[in-house]
Amino acid sequence: MPFNDTAGNVMLDALDESSTQITHVGVYTLGGGDPGQATNATGTEATGGSPAYARQSVTWGAAASRQKSNTNAITIDVPAGTYAYFCYFNASTGNTNNYRGYAPFMGATPLKGFFSVDTTLTNDQLLCVGHGLANDDRVILYNVFAESLPTGLTEGTVYWVVNVATNTFKVSTTQGGAAVDITAVGGGEGHWARVVPEVFGSQGQITVAAGQLVLDNTGI
Repeated sequence: MPFNDTAGNVMLDALDESSTQITHVGVYTLGGGDPGQATNATGTEATGGSPAYARQSVTWGAAASRQKSNTNAITIDVPAGTYAYFCYFNASTGNTNNYRGYAPFMGATPLKGFFSVDTTLTNDQLLCVGHGLANDDRVILYNVFAESLPTGLTEGTVYWVVNVATNTFKVSTTQGGAAVDITAVGGGEGHWARVVPEVFGSQGQITVAAGQLVLDNTGI
């Protein structure tokens, strides 16, 4: 059922550091798969390096309009690798019952939106008016309102964007490859977000400005 903004803001405020829910932010690699929505994160967290990688503490502002963002700037030291996800924890170490969720790296100009599919299933297109994506962008797909994604698409997979038009795009499992074959409508829609991985050939730092991390429940 839909909630109003007051309820949505209360939900978000229940997740911040004052309630010991999301107190630390870590980063996970692209190649290990998405961290998922289970009790413990899956995939591969950064480790090692000099200075050594460590999760960093985060503070959150009050929720407004069903969003809340970090109030502190964050710097995370990482060894060489390709990183794509911020993960939220209520502990500085460990991954047993302290994981709370994740967000993909979205770059300086975040792009996200909702999509629907052509119910004739003849063209494998995802419809999203004025999406702003380009060929060779990366996107991750999610279901909405607990509906299943169209058959052929997998939640949490980072796809390559192909066959872009102003209001439609397709996705592929390889860069410039064949579009994923959508074989059934399923829930008929979903949510997408552009993923902008950060690649380090040697030791580096991932920096997060105040206001860059956004907890968002406008979709419920």
